[in-house]
Amino acid sequence: MPTRIALDHYVYEDIYPAYKAATDEKELTAKINRAFLNALAKSRLVLTGDDPLAVADIGCGPCDTLIRYLAEVTFAPGFEVRATDFLPAYADSENGEALRLLSEAKAAGALKLSGFSTRAGDAFAGSLLPLLSGPDDGGRMRGAFRIVFASHVIYHAQDSAAVQRFIADVADNLLAQDGVCVMYHVGYAKGTFQEFRARFGSRAESNRESNTGAVTIDDPPARIAAACESLRLPFWDAKFISDLWFGKLSDEHWEHFKVPDRYDSLARSDPAAYEDLKRLYFVVQRAPKEFAADHSATGLPRFLDEIRSAIEFHGNNLPATERMQIFCRDDAPARLREGIERAIGTVTQLQS
Repeated sequence: MPTRIALDHYVYEDIYPAYKAATDEKELTAKINRAFLNALAKSRLVLTGDDPLAVADIGCGPCDTLIRYLAEVTFAPGFEVRATDFLPAYADSENGEALRLLSEAKAAGALKLSGFSTRAGDAFAGSLLPLLSGPDDGGRMRGAFRIVFASHVIYHAQDSAAVQRFIADVADNLLAQDGVCVMYHVGYAKGTFQEFRARFGSRAESNRESNTGAVTIDDPPARIAAACESLRLPFWDAKFISDLWFGKLSDEHWEHFKVPDRYDSLARSDPAAYEDLKRLYFVVQRAPKEFAADHSATGLPRFLDEIRSAIEFHGNNLPATERMQIFCRDDAPARLREGIERAIGTVTQLQS
């Protein structure tokens, strides 16, 4: 029996696996990331020296994505990982799922780790360094991270000020002078994933119905670019498209989706369609009963009618226009900036 959708509260960790099982986003970003970091390593940039490389993962989830990002990156001394996520189920410092997966990756030899720690907290509060410092680190992680990953987290910023505070926190407190921050986010385009998230996603005033923050930022890559420009940080951008696949859903399925009280019967009668329903809820991250009670232009029936048209137009697929975005400190050496430019070229060739 599939994990049930909570009707009165949006529970991210119950919905996310359904999304992950039907998208090529993780595979694509892992391939792009490997190409980018290995190009830097080939130029003897970032991945240098004889000591393990300090890596931060902000919005880490269970750290399965981080493991894929680093698994085929060539660096003999290995990595020292510090990770944080808003949800304790993922990043609790003693019992989070990220700790388990990192331990398993180390034991299996999938990732060479000299050490790792996790901590749950708010990445937008301007205090990333404490969240990304292990129990024995003291102040040694300040300005120590050669690589900072921050993927799919800006959706949960309340506004542009929160985005800029986040970017400044990374640049001022986390990044080494020869370090890079790598971010992956979905950008706004008509008829794609982010249009529906921006129009129908959870509102700040209804976050009590969700265990995630707001998902109303209309175009996260544009907000990130604007913040980097305002802070005068060196910045690069590469585009790619990912897909979120759905089964062939009937008229009856789509009508069923409009009535949360019928979801449990759907889970029993058609588990595959129930997983597709979860994927739709991943887009908006709203509690079903709250969503259904919204009779405005942002409510559940309007959302389902409009997103159905987009999914069927694309052959049972909801595309996402994604960006890989990189920034470094304003005092980063010219050689690093030139190397990033070349490495971005490698990524661009990979997509062509």
